[in-house]
Amino acid sequence: MSDIPGGPTPPPPPPPMMSGPQGGIPPKRLGEILSAAFNIYKANASQLILIVAVVVVPLSLISALFSGVVFAPDKVRVTNTGGQVVFDYAGRALGVALLAGAIAALIAVLISAVLQAAILRAAAQATIGDPVDVEASYRYGLKRLWSVILVSILVGLVVAVGFILLVIPGIIFLVFLSVSIPVLIVEGRRGTEAMGRSWNLVKGNFWHAFGVIVVAALIVGIISGIIGAIGGNNWAVRWIFTAIAQILTVPFASLVSVLLYLDLRARGESLSADTLRQELATGTS
Repeated sequence: MSDIPGGPTPPPPPPPMMSGPQGGIPPKRLGEILSAAFNIYKANASQLILIVAVVVVPLSLISALFSGVVFAPDKVRVTNTGGQVVFDYAGRALGVALLAGAIAALIAVLISAVLQAAILRAAAQATIGDPVDVEASYRYGLKRLWSVILVSILVGLVVAVGFILLVIPGIIFLVFLSVSIPVLIVEGRRGTEAMGRSWNLVKGNFWHAFGVIVVAALIVGIISGIIGAIGGNNWAVRWIFTAIAQILTVPFASLVSVLLYLDLRARGESLSADTLRQELATGTS
């Protein structure tokens, strides 16, 4: 404020940002991570939703067609009982059911791998205020497809073994390896190196990471459940609302994952927006 009455008043300071060109990214509490995810989502909603929709819509339609039409139970007999028409259905053979499951699993793997690479890169850009490029995100995602699949499989195997060992170890492994894919996307580390980096980042911040993961999962699960339930039993309507649920929730989940990863790095090392930009740029080469 000016000391001279009626003199010029200096402009107010700019609002705090996640980071400045030279400033480090500060650690965040659980509520701050979720709030930042919502705000970044709102500011980049059209681009983030488009990235998800490009893959989810066609591949989820294929999955729905397999489960709702191609491998749907057959109507095998129509009888009249008391003047009413009764339909009997026969389930598909075990081999057909296994084939349907394998196809659905393959589709899910492809959706997860491409989307994780593309949307996590876009989310990382959005967190530092850089524009989100849909085409560039998918070029990057396709380039990292097999690396993401490998890390996802390795993490899945470790977590599955942990759950076999009385559940608790599985939860521990899940939390410690929770940022393996963001490590791959941002830092370019692959395979077990990405997993080891995730483990070291979470070490010392287990309960913080656990809280972020659980609360974000509850938010995503509730929203997905409400939207998905609208579809009812009709496969076509169910596909539409299931796809909508994924399109709306995947960007938020990805932002939380990236923000948790950045927060864990900020707690143990100096990390700035410029450093993150350089790492993302190196990853595209």
